[in-house]
Amino acid sequence: MPSSPVRYLEPSQIRAFRPLGAVHPRLEILDEVVVLSALVKRVFPLSNPGSYLSILDGAGKEVGVLRTVDGLDKDTAAIINEELDRRYFTPHVKKIDALRSEAGMWKFNVQTQRGPAEFYVRNWRDNAHEITPGRWQILSVDGARFEIEKVDDLDAKSQRLLDQLL
Repeated sequence: MPSSPVRYLEPSQIRAFRPLGAVHPRLEILDEVVVLSALVKRVFPLSNPGSYLSILDGAGKEVGVLRTVDGLDKDTAAIINEELDRRYFTPHVKKIDALRSEAGMWKFNVQTQRGPAEFYVRNWRDNAHEITPGRWQILSVDGARFEIEKVDDLDAKSQRLLDQLL
């Protein structure tokens, strides 16, 4: 089955609203269509998170791709950024307080930008990935994602604990 060409949307065409009680925003492509329950996903969530946003309808069918939020009106940009933050929230590990092997898993006690967190990782090599040199994404046993933005920026104790795994 041939794929459809990508339709790029211009920021001036887009208006987003959050109806009272709605889970997802309503998105209007001016003079064309209203998507009642819009989903917003990053096309390149790790390598280029600020650009190329796929706009989908409630059935998951792509309506178009927005190259950037630049040029959107202030309210629409805020709604789209809220949606992206909700979908892609990843705590950033700022400090590792404790790391130990427990029941065949690694137990992490960390400090993140939103406070302390505790999580378990089974099989480090399968669930931790170096995205770019020194930047790691970690998947916990319960499916939560954590990120270490730059290992070299961690304090000496955190780096020493992490050396057990790297």
